[in-house]
Amino acid sequence: MGDRIRARRELRGWSVRYSASRAGISHTSWSRIERGQQRTDRYMAVDLAAALECSVADLTGQAYTPADRQLDAARIDAERVWRTMMDTPMTGRADTAATAEQVQREAALVRGLYGRCDYAGALRRLVDLVPAMHGLTDRRAALTEMVPVYGVAMGSLLNVSFPAHAWLAAERCAQAAGLLGDPVAAGVAAANRARVSAYSGAFGPARTLCDVAAADLAGSATEGALDVLGFLHLARALHLAGLRDYATAEGHLTEAAQIATRTGETDSWDLAWGPRNVALWRMAFELDTGRPEAALETAAGVELAGLPAVRQVYFWLDMGRAAESVGRDRDSVRMLLTAERVGPQHARSSAPARETARALLRKRVTSPELRGLCERMSLTVQ
Repeated sequence: MGDRIRARRELRGWSVRYSASRAGISHTSWSRIERGQQRTDRYMAVDLAAALECSVADLTGQAYTPADRQLDAARIDAERVWRTMMDTPMTGRADTAATAEQVQREAALVRGLYGRCDYAGALRRLVDLVPAMHGLTDRRAALTEMVPVYGVAMGSLLNVSFPAHAWLAAERCAQAAGLLGDPVAAGVAAANRARVSAYSGAFGPARTLCDVAAADLAGSATEGALDVLGFLHLARALHLAGLRDYATAEGHLTEAAQIATRTGETDSWDLAWGPRNVALWRMAFELDTGRPEAALETAAGVELAGLPAVRQVYFWLDMGRAAESVGRDRDSVRMLLTAERVGPQHARSSAPARETARALLRKRVTSPELRGLCERMSLTVQ
């Protein structure tokens, strides 16, 4: 990432001091980032990209892992899913002969693959599932499947670093929810669109999307409404942290915790909603606001049994980040490896995981386990 930042800065002919002033950081911090001596978080990456007038992806790069055939396959199928979505507009019907029962079974399978972090498997099957959904004669049944399926498409595409493709999937999810006229589905779709916006650093628009959806859900007695409302509180906490409004973010985390106490653990809309999910988001918030010790304390109370792999892998990656931040480097390596075991495709393509591994390398942590992980991530080991 430091090399990309330097290349962008030099391309514009800007000095380190001038570039740093645009980003609102010291020139010494900018210089350390360029030299790979200082780690960035998701929010600093946004500031750096804004200063250099480029996208976050231009700086973080799209991870390429030749040793991981599954990730290679996922990236190939990401392009195929993109073309399939472009060839299958929301208006009109695709020419397929699938029945509603077949589509429902395939949709459940794809959602299960995503829950296990098998993005390659999910994307491969989405190529055929997308036109099959649009080919159903029962329009309402088709739209009902489209909301979660396009949500899975969004998450899979985003997790293998295709944000533009993910945005189209999120838009399709929102269109399906709008045609259904279901405020709960619309809330899920808003969270999906906001996730892609936040990934690209657009925290303000992301928060607005969630605010509008939450207002529509307030007081609703519809099944799943409270779960989605709670999740929207979590999403807004993330977006507000990106806007540096930490006090309001804390308020949303508190609201989410109160709702989770009322609902308990649920599986509505594949959110894995409940007190444990709130704790996972709080961990991330504490890490992103420079409190790794607090994040480790929060993690101590989380019971992982029964959580889908896609949630567990986030937990272990955040644990790895927190451990490295407090100097527990051996524990950090162990936690990164645990994340890789739970969700190899996710761990090997995750920008935060790669940054943590780089930080460990800078500290001269050279265990065989870390070297192997870095090779699987295509990180250079000196």
